[in-house]
This record gives sequence, structure tokens and C-alpha cells, in this order.
Amino acid sequence: MKILVLGGYGAQGSVMCAELVKHPKASEVICAGRKLEKANAFKDKLKSEKLSTRQVDLNSVNDVRKAVKDADADVVINAASYIYDLRIMKACAETGASYQDLALGPCIDAPGASVPKVLEIKLKLDEKFKKNGKVALIATGMDPGITDIFAGYAADKLDHVYEVRMKDCGVTKSSEPISTWAPNLLWYDMIQEPYVYEGKKLKKVPPFSGEETYAFPDPIGPQPCYHHFHEEPVIMSRFLKDLRYVEFKMCGPGMPFAKALYDYGLAKNEPVTVKSVKVVPLDLFLALTPPTPTMEEVKKMIKEGKLQDEITCLAVDIKGEEKGKEVDYTFYTVLSLKEANKRMPGTTATSYFVGIGGEVFSELLIEGKIRTKGVVPAEALTPRERVALIHKLADKGIKICELSKKPLP
Repeated sequence: MKILVLGGYGAQGSVMCAELVKHPKASEVICAGRKLEKANAFKDKLKSEKLSTRQVDLNSVNDVRKAVKDADADVVINAASYIYDLRIMKACAETGASYQDLALGPCIDAPGASVPKVLEIKLKLDEKFKKNGKVALIATGMDPGITDIFAGYAADKLDHVYEVRMKDCGVTKSSEPISTWAPNLLWYDMIQEPYVYEGKKLKKVPPFSGEETYAFPDPIGPQPCYHHFHEEPVIMSRFLKDLRYVEFKMCGPGMPFAKALYDYGLAKNEPVTVKSVKVVPLDLFLALTPPTPTMEEVKKMIKEGKLQDEITCLAVDIKGEEKGKEVDYTFYTVLSLKEANKRMPGTTATSYFVGIGGEVFSELLIEGKIRTKGVVPAEALTPRERVALIHKLADKGIKICELSKKPLP
């Protein structure tokens, strides 16, 4: 199969490309993006005959359509940004290619549309993909993606799933600031009002609200957590029945600092006047924030001791019912910088987690093990497909632990 990875030289796209070229059923992997020199530099370092490059300006609808058509790929993956989802997805529907993205968010082709509205726009392409005999896998990264696998797996096991409470925690030890995720996307989420599903409807809560201390597994331990703008409450409330409550929280030692920036107004997206000059505080902050490092830069940071360690953890607490009795489940997975670099040198724990989270969906797709057609998130896959994803994640070093509190018979 031929695979086109848009944003293929980025932090997550490079992980996907590097892993996909190893697969015997991948005949060609096209690393594409606006900066051809970066794609070529990545190709030179990867040294795989299966990897080719292409220049594509995702800001141009016509360029995206032409690239998808000319590539004649079986699968097109958006590893760049969710803002381009709709235009790439529509191009795939037109050409008959399968599609995959890593997240769900506001799109430049639907100005002003909320995340729930963007989801509905995507779902309107369901029949088109089914008619083509193809699938559009949406929101298939780390979170969303792995979190949704957890929730769907719990729904398969239980008679009813009532609550899903997700937590993403990252702990980084470094001698200087390091961005493990695209700063502009991270801070867009930071300043938005998070979604919470409660009382059979989605509602918004204030940023950094819902503070709590959560006991993560070793070696992380207790960490502060806050409500965070994410798409899982939107997706899960649409696809999982019986839900009463869904939330997503971001956690870790850096979150109180982020909250302080927000509270002081340093994350405002509106201009303020400073000595007769208008300045957008968030623009200034992002200009001073380091970009996400490349694989080569990560290797150098580790070698020079600037990046000493990073641990990331996903924890999902689920409350449901089985045979008339209440059941609590906790699913979690932990990954360290050391473990990620054993698997793929030059990755952070975060970039490996997100990239591999998406890549396992891609592998199962090219292996013919995802047979569901249409527009589907992880929750809409079959139980067999979800179990296959869990096994594939374990093969890639993402081991999922399960804790349950079941009542005695």
C-alpha cells in the first residue's frame, strides 16, 4: 500500500513515517509538507528506500486536492494539524482514498464552527466513504485515540458505561524549557473553555477549573489536575450510550505555572497597550517559547544533558454497571523518555506516544484488520478491532494496565 503522510516531518508525523516504512505491506510512504527541505532532510537521515518526499501547501485547497490525487495513495494521514482536517478529508472522499487524522478541532474550512459542529460536518461524509468502500479514521492519536480505545473497550466489557474521567500527565526534567507538543496548539487548548458532558448535554466550564490532586502510578505520584479543552467529551457523548458524565483534565507539575500565566493575563489573545504599543500577550509568549524539537535536536539535547527525563501517563477512570452491580475500572499506561528512545531514538515520550498511537491504526488498516467503513473514531470500531489495537500498542511498547473494583458475587 502507498501512504501519504501530510506533516510527515513533524514531531508526530516523523514517528509515523519512521515506523510505517518498516511494515512489509507499505510499498511507499510519502513524507509531505510545505517545507520540502525539512522533508528531504528527514529522508536523508531515515535512509529508507520506501520513503519519498513531496511539497504540499496545506493552506491551499487546490494544492491539497492535487497532492492527494497525484499521490494516488491508498491511505492519506493528516499528521500536521486538525485545522486542515476537512479539506484533506474531502479530497480523500473525492479521490477514493482512506483517510486518517490524529485529533478533532476547529477547521479553517468551517470558520467559527464549534468542535461538535465540526464532528457533525465530518460525519456527513460517512456515506461517501462507505460508498467508496473506504474508512475515515478520526481522532486517532494519543488523546484522543488511546483514551477512546479505553472507553470503547470498557463499553465492550460492561453492560453500561456511566462515567469516563480522563487525565493526561507529563513530567519533564530538563535544564531549559522544552516543548514536547506544538506550543500554539497546546495554548489554544489551554485558553479555551473545556467541554464537560453532564446531564445528557455538553457544557463548557472555565479554563483551569475543577482543580484536584490525582494519584498517578509510580514513578509520577500525586499531581495537580485541571479541566482542559479536549475533544473526547464531544466524541464519546456522540458514540457511547448511557453516558452520564465525561471530563478531560491536564495534569502535571507544570500546570500550576500555566494556570498562573493564564490568571495574570499572559495568555490573552487580545491586544493590550504597553507604553503606547499594542501587544498580544499570547503572541509574545509563543514567540519566546521554543518550538517542538526535531528528532536530531532531541538526540542532541539528551546527549548534552539538557533533556534528562520525561514521563507521560494516560489514566482513564470508568464507572459502569455489570450484571446489575456497579463496577469501577482504571486503565493507564506510562511511558518514559528512555523507553521511547529505545524504540525510536530522537523521540520524546510525548511524540512517540502520539505518533505510535496513530500509527497502530494505520498498520491495522493496511493489514486489512480494520474493516469498518465510513467515518469512524475508535468508539465506532468493532470490539475485535479495538482488541487488535490494544495488542498492537503493546507490541510497540505502549502497555496498558487495567485495575478493576468489582463487587463480590
